[in-house]
Order: sequence, then structure tokens, then C-alpha cells
Amino acid sequence: MSEIVLKNVCKQYEKGQQYAVQDVSLRIGEGEFVIFVGPSGCGKSTTLRMIAGLEEISRGELWMDGALCNYVEPKERGLAMVFQNYALYPHMNVYDNLAFSLQIRKMDKKEIDRRVHEAAGMLGIEHLLRQRPGSLSGGQKQRVAIGSALVRNVKVFLLDEPLSNLDAKLRAQMRVELAEIHRKLGATMIYVTHDQTEAMTLGTKIVVMDQGRIRQADRPAEIYNHPADRFVAGFIGSPSMNFFKGTIRVPGRAAFLELEDGTMLEVPENRAGLLEEKYAGQRVVLGIRPEDLHEAGWPGGSGKTGHADRSSWKLEGEIVAREMLGSECMLYLESDAGDFAARLPVAVRGAVGEKKQLYLDMTRAHYFDAQTEKNIFYREGRDLV
Repeated sequence: MSEIVLKNVCKQYEKGQQYAVQDVSLRIGEGEFVIFVGPSGCGKSTTLRMIAGLEEISRGELWMDGALCNYVEPKERGLAMVFQNYALYPHMNVYDNLAFSLQIRKMDKKEIDRRVHEAAGMLGIEHLLRQRPGSLSGGQKQRVAIGSALVRNVKVFLLDEPLSNLDAKLRAQMRVELAEIHRKLGATMIYVTHDQTEAMTLGTKIVVMDQGRIRQADRPAEIYNHPADRFVAGFIGSPSMNFFKGTIRVPGRAAFLELEDGTMLEVPENRAGLLEEKYAGQRVVLGIRPEDLHEAGWPGGSGKTGHADRSSWKLEGEIVAREMLGSECMLYLESDAGDFAARLPVAVRGAVGEKKQLYLDMTRAHYFDAQTEKNIFYREGRDLV
């Protein structure tokens, strides 16, 4: 079993209460590494637990390789789950923790030993096999927990925030190891996290959830570059996308976005047509990522480009904070149009309290409907495999 399909799956804990998960429909293909990401309480862990059989599905269908599995017992689903709290037996050594699920299935001892040593070797914990969990570090405990799932040779692994108890350095190391494990096994993995870095670096597909619903499911690059709505755009990315409220103006042959402080930003030609037709005189929300703001010296910082006159893409703000990040720095600015952040080269000039004029790369900008908050130019299912 490796393909999982959810059809309008809902979870309601008590009748009359709000749904914890509502109308979730998703296909998880063979060998995919799918990441459920979203804020606390969005329903991502509940969805994972329904797939595992640890939560009952209130409405909808769960299919696994063509079979309806709503009422199949967890142990019969052929899944392996890794929890946030490791779920290790403290009175057993590492070897016995790895072997336990196979022993209760009365598997041959030689096969158990082979699988335990194979998993331990893959995770670099062979030297820990005789130790007990109490003597292990957090990273070592997490490797043992993952090993307990690996020995079962299942085709689907469920991981519920497995790295959240580790420090930043260990999390980065374990992300690399999990990606390598996925590559070696070719198994389907479903992973829940609130950490967007884990989502962007591990997943072949990201499922962004909010208030029990899927807001967008797509490849990481598509989620980042083509967010379906303002929520996804603001949630994915660190620092988050900058947003400016404005009104579409068409004073002549070109279209402009007038910000709340009166700044006029010319809209590139490839975006102007639809905005002129459907949003002239109406309010929209401009979204632009911190890395898409530049100093005047960036290529084409002024003059014609075939899209618009970049000299009309300027915005000024007062620097309220400056963060040094090695080879680059973050500037946080305030303006009458709204607060915004810019990711710039470390050599950029500007101190706290000074005014700074930056260019917005409007060819990289996003436009959101002010009422629905949908991305005006988003096409659902673009380039999906």
C-alpha cells in the first residue's frame, strides 16, 4: 500500500461543535514526501491521526490503494508512525525498542536481528544498541523512534512533528537524514510540522492548512512563487511577505497601483490587462517578498525594461530595525503605506532612524482581491504532476 486518497474528510468531536477538519480532499501518491503545515490548531495533526486510524472520521472517505479504510483497525493499515515525544520504552535498551514491534508479531529472530542492525546502521546508532533511552540525547532518541518505524518495512510513514523537541542544529541535521532516508526507501512519507523551513526543504508536496481546511496543496516552489491566497503568501516565507493596500488607477495608457500614502507604482504590462479590466478604481492588496526589494543600483533600477518604468517602483520608509545575517541583512521599515521588510546585501547602507528609498521589483509582485483575499492571477493546479 502506498497511495492514499482523502475525499471530503471531516472531523467533528461533538455534535454541534465546529469542525476540527472540514472537507479535506487530497491525493498522496506513491513515494511522495507530503508535508502538512499550518498554524497551531489548523487540523494538520488531526488529519494525520485520521489517516493512522487513531481518530475516527466523522464524514468522508479514506482510501488506501483502492480500498476504503474508514473502519480498518490502525494495526491493519500497514502504516508506521513516529511521534513528537519519541514513544520509547524506558526499561528496554535501544535494540529491544527497535525489535519490539517485530517480536510481538513473532517474526524469526534472525530476521529481527537483520532488520534492527540495518535500521541502526542507516541511522548511525549501532553503537547505542545496548543503552537505554534515559542515557540518550534528544537527537539519539529521535533516531531510535524513527528506527522503530523503519524496521517494520512499511510503505507509508507518518511523522507528527518529530523534530520539534530538538535544538536548531540537530533539527537541520535530522532534516538532511530524513531526506536521505526517503530517497533510499522510496516510501511514502506524510509529515506534520508548524516549521515552514522543514516544509520547504523536505517536502515534494506541501499542504497548507488553516482552520481545518486545505488552503493550497502543491510543490514547494509553486507554493512559494504562486500562493493561492493571502494567507498562504503570508504564512510561507521568513520574514513573511510584505502587504500594501492600494487602488488600481488607469489615468492613461498605463495602469498604476496607488498606495494609501499616495505612492503610485506602475503595474507591469503582463499584469496590467486583467487589473484594468476587472479592478480599475477598486482596492487590491499588493504582496511582495523581502528579497524583491532593492537599492537603486540593482540591474535596471531605473529606466525602461519592457515591463514598466522601474523609476516608478520606489517606496520610502524609515528604518526601525536592522538585523545582520552573515552575508546579508534585514531592514525593517515603517512608512505611511505600511510597514515592510527588505532582505539586502550586508554592505547596504542605512542605520536605524534614517530614511531609506527602495525599489520594489513589481515583476515579482502578487495581487490579492481585497474582499476574498484570493491571488488574482493564481491558476489552480498549475504544472502539477
